[in-house]
Amino acid sequence: MPITFDRSICRDLNETISREWLVTNGVGGYAAGTIAGVLTRMQHGLLVTSQKDAAGPQLLSAKIDEEVVFDERKYYLGTNEYRDGTLNPAGFGHLEAFRLEEGFPVFTYHLGGIDGIVLEKRIWMAHGFNTTYIQYRLLSTSDFRDATQQVGRTSWRRNSEELSSEEFVRNNGFPAYPEAAQRMLSLTLLPLSAYRPHNQPQYGNNDWHFQVQVHGNSQQQASGEQDDAGDDYGLPLPLPKGVTGCTIRAWDGATPYSIFAVGHPDSQLSFIPTGVWYWHFLRRHDQAAGRPAIDDLYLPGVIKA
Repeated sequence: MPITFDRSICRDLNETISREWLVTNGVGGYAAGTIAGVLTRMQHGLLVTSQKDAAGPQLLSAKIDEEVVFDERKYYLGTNEYRDGTLNPAGFGHLEAFRLEEGFPVFTYHLGGIDGIVLEKRIWMAHGFNTTYIQYRLLSTSDFRDATQQVGRTSWRRNSEELSSEEFVRNNGFPAYPEAAQRMLSLTLLPLSAYRPHNQPQYGNNDWHFQVQVHGNSQQQASGEQDDAGDDYGLPLPLPKGVTGCTIRAWDGATPYSIFAVGHPDSQLSFIPTGVWYWHFLRRHDQAAGRPAIDDLYLPGVIKA
C-alpha cells in the first residue's frame, strides 16, 4: 500500500517540510528532498552521483522548479527558503496530495478552481545509472489517477538509420510522454544546478559561469564554450522533434552532465540559456546543527514547453 498524504498535510509547511523522500540507483547515487520541495539539507538534490575521481558523492542537479501558465494565470510550484527565512515561491500551497508509489515520490498539484487542472509529477532513478527521471502528467480534476498515455510518431536519422520517437524514448531510457486529452497549459522548468560535494555548500561568483552546450530545438546557442561534442557525450545531434536539453560543465575538466526534456513530437520545446546565479538558499537542518547552511545554485537556462 502506498504511503499517502492529503492536502491537510501537504499545505501545512511545518508538516510538509519535515517529511523527506529518498530514491537511489544502487551504485551510490541518489535523489532526495522534502514533500514541500524545500531543500533543507546540503545532501538534498535531484542528482547526487558517486564518481571515481571524487572524494565522495557529488551534487550535480539540485532541483527543478516549475512555473505553469493556465487560464491566463501563472502558478509557481517550487518552494525555496532563503537565509532571512523568506519562502519564495511557496508552491507547496498548490500541493493536493503526495504519495510514495513503489518507493518513488509522486506529487499532485491542483491549479485553478473547480474547473481547474491537476498536474502530477513523479521522480525516480534508473538502477545502475546516474540518471534521474521526472515525469509530468496533466490529469483531469474528476479523477487524477487516469490520464491518456500516448507518444506521437516522428522520425529522424542517426548514422543513416531512421528511428521513430518511440525508439528514441526507449533507446535513451526516457519515459513515454503522457498528456491529457487537451493541451491546456504552458510549462517552464528551471533546473537549478551545482557542482559540489553533497555535504558542503556552493559559493557562487559572478565571474564563474558554467559551460552550457545546447542540444536540439533550442532558440539560441549556449553561453560558454561551443563545440560539436555530440559524439563525446554519446548523444544524437540534432535531437528529434519534441526533445531538447543541454550538457553542462561547471568548468574545464569537470565531469559533464546533461538535462533533457522529452515532449510530444508536435510540441515546441526549447531550452533558453540564462546563465545566472540564485543566491543564499537556506538549509535549515544544517543551520540547526551549526554547520554551514547557505548555498548558491546556478541556473544554466530554462526549458519551455
